[in-house]
Amino acid sequence: MSGGAPAADSTNNLFAVTGNGIFDGVSAFGDSFLKLSTLGGLSVIDWFTPFNQLSLDQMNEDLGAGGITLLVDQTIGPFAHLLVAGSKNSVIYVLNRDKMGHFNPTSDAVVQEFTVNGRCFSTPAFWNNKLYYFGVQFSTTQVGQMFAFDPSLGLFTTTASSQTPSGFGFPGATTSISATASGANGLVWAIDSRAYGTNSNGSRAAEPAVVHVYDAGNLATELWNSSQATGSRDTAGNAVKFTVPTVANGKVYIGTRGNDDTQGNGTELGEIDVYGLFPN
Repeated sequence: MSGGAPAADSTNNLFAVTGNGIFDGVSAFGDSFLKLSTLGGLSVIDWFTPFNQLSLDQMNEDLGAGGITLLVDQTIGPFAHLLVAGSKNSVIYVLNRDKMGHFNPTSDAVVQEFTVNGRCFSTPAFWNNKLYYFGVQFSTTQVGQMFAFDPSLGLFTTTASSQTPSGFGFPGATTSISATASGANGLVWAIDSRAYGTNSNGSRAAEPAVVHVYDAGNLATELWNSSQATGSRDTAGNAVKFTVPTVANGKVYIGTRGNDDTQGNGTELGEIDVYGLFPN
C-alpha cells in the first residue's frame, strides 16, 4: 500500500488491500480488499475482489499500490460505513464496509467505482465530504484532485471539483489535512517527493522534497510551498518516497534524507524538517 498502514474501525476490524497474487476466494486473496477481525488473531471476515482480478494481475495493475481510507460514519444516506481506495489501474472503488461485495466474474457488486486521472500509489484523504486524491502518470506529472461526496446518496461526483495548479511526479502524494477545532480553515498538506534518487530505472541523485499547502475548499489555491522563500530557509532535505506530512501542535513535520544524495554523498543521512517555527 505504498507505505500506508491498514485502516481500523471502531470495533477493531482492520482493512487492507493486497497486490498481485493468486486468488481463490477461500485462502488466497490476490488483488483484493480485506476486512480482518482481530478477535483471537487475524481472520478474513469480509472481502471484495474485482471481476477483472486475473487481468489486473497479468497486467501488473493491482489494487495494492494504494491504501484504504475509511469515511466517517454516515448519519444519512444508504450506507453508514464506507471505505474508499484508489488502484494502479486508475479506478477509485467505494465499498460498503458492512457488505463488501466478494467476487462476481462479470460485474462488481460495490457502491461505486469510477475512473480518474492518475494511478494510485498513495492513500486518499477525506475531510468535510471531500476526497483528496493525488495520483500518478508514469510519463509526466499529474495534478492533485478533489472529488465532492454527496452523503444523501452515498456517492462521489466523478468529475473533480478542483485541482492543484501544478502537477506532482511519481509517486504522487498521501496528503494530510489540518483545520481549526471547529472544522474551519482547512488546509491540504502534500509532499512532492519525485526527486527521491536512485531507483529501479538507474542511478540518479536525490534532490530536495517540496512541501505544498493548499486551501482545502479549493485546491487551485496554493497558499505556500517550501521552494518559494528567498535563499534556502524553507528548503527541505532530500526526498524520501512515500513520505507523509505529520501535523501536530501548529507545526508540520516531514522526514527527509538530509543531504544524502543516494549516491554515497552526504553528511546528514536523514533528518526531520519542521515547518511553523517562523511567524511568516
